[in-house]
Amino acid sequence: MAIPTQPSGFLYVAGAKKASTWGTAVALGAGNKLLIESLDGYVRKQDYIPAIEADFPAVREGDLGPVKPIDFSIGFTMRYDPGALGTLIACLFGIAGTPTQQGSTSAYKHVLKWADTTYGLFVTFAAEYPNKIFESASCKVMSLDLNISGGLLKGTIGLRANTIINDSAVNTSLDSLTAPDIENRVKAIQAILKMNAQSAGDVSQETALVFNDLKISYKRAFDEPLPHGATSIIEPAENARPTWEVSIGFPRMNSQNEGFFQTAFKDETEQKMLIEFTGAQIAAPYNYKLSLYFPRLRIIHPEYTWKEIIEAGLQLVGEEAATNPTGMNDKRPYIELINKQTTDYLG
Repeated sequence: MAIPTQPSGFLYVAGAKKASTWGTAVALGAGNKLLIESLDGYVRKQDYIPAIEADFPAVREGDLGPVKPIDFSIGFTMRYDPGALGTLIACLFGIAGTPTQQGSTSAYKHVLKWADTTYGLFVTFAAEYPNKIFESASCKVMSLDLNISGGLLKGTIGLRANTIINDSAVNTSLDSLTAPDIENRVKAIQAILKMNAQSAGDVSQETALVFNDLKISYKRAFDEPLPHGATSIIEPAENARPTWEVSIGFPRMNSQNEGFFQTAFKDETEQKMLIEFTGAQIAAPYNYKLSLYFPRLRIIHPEYTWKEIIEAGLQLVGEEAATNPTGMNDKRPYIELINKQTTDYLG
């Protein structure tokens, strides 16, 4: 169908696809639809440079500078089969690979690991507006924030684009965009959270903690290189270490969580954590699954509020472990997904 002409946002589509040459857009198509709920900060900006010169009481001449880096974000509800959102998350982590078929079923396990850098990984992004398609040829993925809200796992992905145009010769229609799965959203009731000392046994064997608040953040920091003669930024490179953070809220202080103050915070005992969501069955005995692994976490702030019901909470920052902890297969945070996608998210 044609690009909508009415201003109602629910009529429009957006998509993203892994690209290969910075500054060159790729055509979006089947499987590239982004099931997003918000698009914030997607605005092209250029500095106005007036000529302020002698003998001109009023400005008679001005120019626009190069396109400034466009930092924008998309909001979404996480799905077990995230499609193009999975590609964006994989571009942030940096390592994906061919998934492993589970038995002889239609279930496949994807493992997203944190690379030293993500240089060379970026996407083309495009979105419909009334009568127009706005396109960014190249976008670096900078961050992923997850939280539970309204009974669902919500997410925000931050990106940095090189430019925005509305006269693309590549993406002249987004009619062919599709998503692999509009069902199977990740729900709060499907969550478990387990934590123990980094040096202890397999965290998956621990008793699940009772929690009522969860915030997770993965971030990379990038520069904004704009060489002379360029009209927009070249591919950003990382200019600082990544950060991984987890914030947990407990509905009340009790014997299950009060020990974190002494043994994990005061004694600086590093922890490891598994946050796992299990969805519907794909094929026996395999279910949709989203597993977030944190091999090494340091508690930096415990909080116990003294009021009618004494609640508890923890803020933790991620570090790289010296070796893979028992039960985990990497030293840095990583994600496992079991769904029906048969191909590499970075393929």
